[in-house]
Amino acid sequence: MKSKVEAREAPELHPVMLEFQELIATDPVVRLYLNQMIAEVPKRKKYRQHHLESVDQMLALINEVLTHAPDYDTTALVGAPLSAIIDWAMGTPAGFAAFRNDAINAMFKKILDVWGEFLSGPDSLYVLNDGPTGWKSPAAAKATEIDQYEYDPEDEYWGFKSPTAHAGPADLANAHRALLALLMPLPPTLCR
Repeated sequence: MKSKVEAREAPELHPVMLEFQELIATDPVVRLYLNQMIAEVPKRKKYRQHHLESVDQMLALINEVLTHAPDYDTTALVGAPLSAIIDWAMGTPAGFAAFRNDAINAMFKKILDVWGEFLSGPDSLYVLNDGPTGWKSPAAAKATEIDQYEYDPEDEYWGFKSPTAHAGPADLANAHRALLALLMPLPPTLCR
């Protein structure tokens, strides 16, 4: 995702990201915490490989996530691309301080709400496919143990209106279990 974002000219930011940009510009404490958490990540190669270089880069990467549903893969961060963006930075002393800041947490809640709206809509259905990174692939079906859940294997999208909403007559608990199966591979016993 990083190379995709960097290959483009300055991205058009989503309104919630413009709001975040404005918060950073007008709140010196927020600006300090975010800049400092990025600067505090150790300079060793292990950390630098996936490390943020600036607040502007962080905003551009988060902006990209807002219209991207997670593809299937076997990494621990498969369903958490926002965490993948800020993971090293939020583990620094300034990162700990930043994520105790009410204004920063309120912005991330807004960002998560916007991403949740995208994931709940039909534009996110593209990840429900049987390609190697699709959630209908044999590897994903096995990892999520999808056969333990209510779904329509004959339907193009298994009966889902989005990766987070079930289209069938299932009750809310079943829809929640199906979401967990798709985005958070857990043993079915933990989802009951």
